[in-house]
Amino acid sequence: MGENEIPDINLKETIQESKQEILDERMENIRNNMEKIKHKIVIISGKGGVGKTTVAVNLAMSLASIGLRVGLLDVDITGPNVNKMLGINPEIRPRVDPEAKRFYPVNGPLNIKVMSMAFLTQNSDTPVIWRGPMKMGAVRQFLGDAVWGELDYLICDLPPGTSDETLDILQLIPDENIIVVSTPQEVALMDARKTIAMAQTMQRKVLGIIENMSGFSCPHCNNYIDLYPPGGAEKASIDFGITLLGKIPFETEISQQGDQGLPFVLKNPDTESAKAFKSIVKKIRETLE
Repeated sequence: MGENEIPDINLKETIQESKQEILDERMENIRNNMEKIKHKIVIISGKGGVGKTTVAVNLAMSLASIGLRVGLLDVDITGPNVNKMLGINPEIRPRVDPEAKRFYPVNGPLNIKVMSMAFLTQNSDTPVIWRGPMKMGAVRQFLGDAVWGELDYLICDLPPGTSDETLDILQLIPDENIIVVSTPQEVALMDARKTIAMAQTMQRKVLGIIENMSGFSCPHCNNYIDLYPPGGAEKASIDFGITLLGKIPFETEISQQGDQGLPFVLKNPDTESAKAFKSIVKKIRETLE
């Protein structure tokens, strides 16, 4: 090649190779991070509004309260609210190590390591208007570029349904354990059954199903009321051969405490909901540990 000749460079191929190198490095970081975490639990649901995040937050707090090292990853990119339920100021930003190109999750109550899109937006009213590839890129950064360190449990709170984030997590963490959350409502159970079928199709381990808002105990007459026709979660557990981990009754204090950033398992440990949840946590630990 002469001095003044321009080398034949395919710019498109060069850019593609550079992107692939970044992706390969991130996938290696994800593998290294996940190897340091003993148990990975993914909380999913087929439908929104069933209390999935409430279950994820209280599970993380229950495990941390007995001295276990816990991380909580909010995978709901467009609707993050884990920080709200934990009482963490969304204006807190993750500490960044620019040289290593890594960042550190925010320290939450009981030293829980928390990562959420809420810590990266301008304020709680700022919408995240992203398409699938951008959301998947964020999920991979949360898993691979965050310094999670050695943990006993990583709890992943996923958005409802079987969308990009859910599929990405199930593919990126092949040894995760899945918990499906549903209410007794038939519409919610229809979607929950689809979610269980998806997980089993992908050959992922389903720890069991939790029936949330299972019933209501009247504070005036103490009568127990079924808010929805009972038996749906039991039938789903039998049909799919999974465990019914437990039923959490409906209590008005739970939603109030969630808005105040006070997980009910610690704030009101003597309530029926807290007792039911402790039984669920015991089953999970007996299975995994």
